[in-house]
Amino acid sequence: MFEVTYRCNFRCPHCYVEGSPKDGKELDTKEVFLIIDQLRDIGVFTISFTGGEALLRKDIFDILAYAKGQGFQTTLLSNGYLVNKGIAQKLLKVNINAVEITLNSLDPEVFFQLTGGVKNALDRVKSGVELLVKYGINVTIKSTGMSLNRDGLVSIGKFARSLNIPYNLDMEILPCRNGASSAVHNYSLGPDECLALRRAVYPEMFRQGARKVAPPKYLHKQMFICGVGINSFSITPYGKMNLCLEIDYPGLDILKLGAKECWESLKTEVDRLNQAHDFVCKSCEHIKSCGRCTGRSYMETGELNKCSEYSKMRDIGAKNAKKKIR
Repeated sequence: MFEVTYRCNFRCPHCYVEGSPKDGKELDTKEVFLIIDQLRDIGVFTISFTGGEALLRKDIFDILAYAKGQGFQTTLLSNGYLVNKGIAQKLLKVNINAVEITLNSLDPEVFFQLTGGVKNALDRVKSGVELLVKYGINVTIKSTGMSLNRDGLVSIGKFARSLNIPYNLDMEILPCRNGASSAVHNYSLGPDECLALRRAVYPEMFRQGARKVAPPKYLHKQMFICGVGINSFSITPYGKMNLCLEIDYPGLDILKLGAKECWESLKTEVDRLNQAHDFVCKSCEHIKSCGRCTGRSYMETGELNKCSEYSKMRDIGAKNAKKKIR
């Protein structure tokens, strides 16, 4: 994940990027190219460019074209507001592999509120999605489920199906990077509501006989159960390599140290953390059912090795909600 800017034309009340540390000046085009060269040399093959709003960078199409020319699969994450015919044509020209557009409501008033008061935003985003589909670009629509938009999530799923494109619904609101958690408390949905909405949006997932996949047992004993330090990492707009988008650590300077040294250091640190003898989740009675995320714990508590009370509440509540339905 390559965050190319923290600038954004929306002011979404639930955005976790708010309060991201400003660490100097954004990488210029040549510096981004240099990092892309180094990522190629260490064997990276997929880069997702995100922000903020990545399309606010004037050189974003030069960056996308360069990454594609170096053999990478490329994805662009965007709010879709700036996507018009010209942008769609440019994305087609740089042979983008996929575009992910955030669409949190189809109600103009709700969408106006969710963007922080951007006029005509819904019409522009919907038009942008339809243009990308028209030009044959792989598009996915994403939403964050919350109290502000819960009544319209099913309709977004239907809109995606009408265009024959995927729809991803995330029910988790993260604390901001500056530690503020008001959005979590004000807008998060309860476990019963989350389960009911998932059933309504994805009925096929809950059909009788649907396959359930349990995580490998060994993962219960280590801090990271994702691809961090194995096949993924993130880069800030200032060229710092971190564990992921949610964890602004260890902040390794790629331009100074080189991507190879940063990656080896990051892997070593993840191995060390995974072998921590005082790992707090190891002895927890909820570990087998908890969908824990170290990134969530970090954003919530400021520490890696600490329990996320939100995750515990959500997962215990989800188990109880499923029992009620049964």
